[in-house]
Amino acid sequence: MARWRCNLRASRRAQTLSLVLHGALILALLLAPWPESASLSRILLLLLVLLECLRSRHRIQRCRGEITLCKGRVMGWKQSHWRITSRPWLTQLAIRLTLQNATGRRERLWLFADGMESSEWRLLRQHLLNEKEPRDE
Repeated sequence: MARWRCNLRASRRAQTLSLVLHGALILALLLAPWPESASLSRILLLLLVLLECLRSRHRIQRCRGEITLCKGRVMGWKQSHWRITSRPWLTQLAIRLTLQNATGRRERLWLFADGMESSEWRLLRQHLLNEKEPRDE
């Protein structure tokens, strides 16, 4: 039985934050003084940052769909059950969850307030704030 259920949308705030951070890094690389001999290195670094920006956008777009919070610190997400392995990091605008599935795969999931209805956001924060501390195993 799910204690909380939501249909996640891609967060515009997460997309904007990602673009701003990657843009600042690209700008810093462009404005930094580089010797002439490092032109190839500079181009490669710029290309890597650009590719990471695109990868980040793709990851943000992938975090859509149904998500549920069940009893026992278990979440249903991406058609799988994930256990919350550490205490969630909560702010007013975002929540970071560290999840692990049955096969041992770990994910860090960022949930932003603008990716769901405000009532769903408040209820999720309430459930996570009222959770007991996980015991070390």
